[in-house]
Amino acid sequence: MYTPIPADLHGNGEGGRLPAGCGRRKERLNNAGARRADMQSRPGPRNVAACCLVALAAGCKEAPPPGPARDQRRPIAQAAPAASPAPATAARGTLVFKASTAGQIVPCGCSPDQRGGLPRAAAELKKLRGEAPGLAYVEAGDLLFESALPRKGPAGAQAELKARTLARGEELLGAAARGVGVRDLALGGQFVAQTRGNVPLLDAGGSAVPGSQAALMVKAGDVPVGVLAAGLGPDAAQSARARAAQLRRQGARAVVLLAHPRGGWQEARQLAQAALGEIDLVILGHLDDPATDPNRADPGPPVVLSVEGHGQSLLRVDLQFPSGRPTGVFLAQGEAGKQAELKELDARIARLREQARAAPQDMRPLYAEKVREVEQRRAQLASAQQIAPAGALVITPTFIALGPDVGDEPDVQALVAAYDGQVSEMNLRLAKEQPETCPPPRRGEAAFTGISSAGKVKGCAECHETESKFWAKTGHSHAYETLVSARKQFSLDCIRCHVTGWQQPGGVCRIDRTQVGGAGFEGRGKGRQDVQCEMCHGAGSEHAKDPPGHISTEVPASVCVRCHEAANSPHFDDRRYRPFIVGPGHGMPLAAGEKPHPMASGSGPNEALKASLKEMR
Repeated sequence: MYTPIPADLHGNGEGGRLPAGCGRRKERLNNAGARRADMQSRPGPRNVAACCLVALAAGCKEAPPPGPARDQRRPIAQAAPAASPAPATAARGTLVFKASTAGQIVPCGCSPDQRGGLPRAAAELKKLRGEAPGLAYVEAGDLLFESALPRKGPAGAQAELKARTLARGEELLGAAARGVGVRDLALGGQFVAQTRGNVPLLDAGGSAVPGSQAALMVKAGDVPVGVLAAGLGPDAAQSARARAAQLRRQGARAVVLLAHPRGGWQEARQLAQAALGEIDLVILGHLDDPATDPNRADPGPPVVLSVEGHGQSLLRVDLQFPSGRPTGVFLAQGEAGKQAELKELDARIARLREQARAAPQDMRPLYAEKVREVEQRRAQLASAQQIAPAGALVITPTFIALGPDVGDEPDVQALVAAYDGQVSEMNLRLAKEQPETCPPPRRGEAAFTGISSAGKVKGCAECHETESKFWAKTGHSHAYETLVSARKQFSLDCIRCHVTGWQQPGGVCRIDRTQVGGAGFEGRGKGRQDVQCEMCHGAGSEHAKDPPGHISTEVPASVCVRCHEAANSPHFDDRRYRPFIVGPGHGMPLAAGEKPHPMASGSGPNEALKASLKEMR
């Protein structure tokens, strides 16, 4: 399946350059809004816009090759003269990529529509292999850890176990190669080598990884494709060019770079330009924020693609080769992607019309103008045709969202279940080595008390009875149950947002002391399960001693997103979610006849929340 290439390569291996041919026409269509280079993926799969679209309304025809002064886009170089003879017939091949998984085996399960997870990736790959036999799947890097910095203690032990599980998962997914990025190197190159299994490692230059390779050849169907990783070393561009040239001399019909730039998307594009002439396609292996960085594409050349991190999406890339040597690259859009984009534009038009109906009279003309603009873009896209320049390598990407509808592959799901069991056993064992309680608060520092009184410690419900009764009806009062249902109540990745006062004075510092009773707790829990009052309003011991002060009655959205972050709550909207946790005496007026406790703070209406609710109506 692959041919290793020595790491000590030198020389540039440049070939002659040939013109590409659609620059000025692309520029005109860009002004018309028919082409989109950078694209963001939302909940469904999405393709990218073509480098050159021919809209029927625009009457676009292939333009003569622009001169260098008029078109800054440079064509890719031909293969070096020493390359193997060009085939007589056209060929096709398919590659699939995943990138910046960043230690995420499966979604946490907090939200039912979360995307990602190894079992879904395996299920989708099985389907894709049925559609494109012989495809090559490549893990682009930053797989093993959430951060490049190692974690310590029980959390570090869980992170290491998770990294080994992820690496084993890539074997089950049938990866042809794994890139090694900075997030893989948290425990050093030797650890990465230990996780290799039967998957070749491609070193991006961050650290010495025993057994890793400079580059390799994979087969996309029957087509040889060269793959290399770069971006972390000081001479990344020069090294990438040298290795790419060697791959071409060995017969690669296309060369793919797994880019790991420290500067993100823009630096990846610069690296791509520096390697222009030897590399056809750049896949961004390192994302600044794997949870939120979107699917993106740049037509180049070379073409640069970035797929969502945390395993939320797979990137399928179909390659269509000309009968001779490619004279350039062309970024095309598949029909599925076109239909997805049309659907998104339809939804946007509907939203704008709804907003227009609710808008003041003097604002409606602006909405109408915006609707016409989006409708025009939709019409151009619907009627657009794609014409690839003669002799170009056609690259068609498809971003595939791994939502709940994808399903789970049984063997990989069994691997995840085994990991969950190992994590529970390990963390319960390590918990017994920890102190029984959290350290006491410093002088003047508040400690957590919990919602229920215990001994001499007053709980919130003792004074705030109305609010506590309302809280018991909210989702926050069942937060711990969601962990139990997902069998993740002993996972250190999840626990902090499902209990109150994790690792804080008066809270709970042991995974086996979060709940009163229950399996694994031995009846000595602290009663800090669920998202209780103090998770939002702050530790309450000082408030209990001296009300009405020492507590935060206003809760800004910045408090909420400490747990409702993008990775765990991808569709969180404070304005929409907040009404579910406010009620009588808790952000809204008390019911008729009810009075706040005379010493209670925050029992009355919260003006900010009232305004938010009014706006939602």
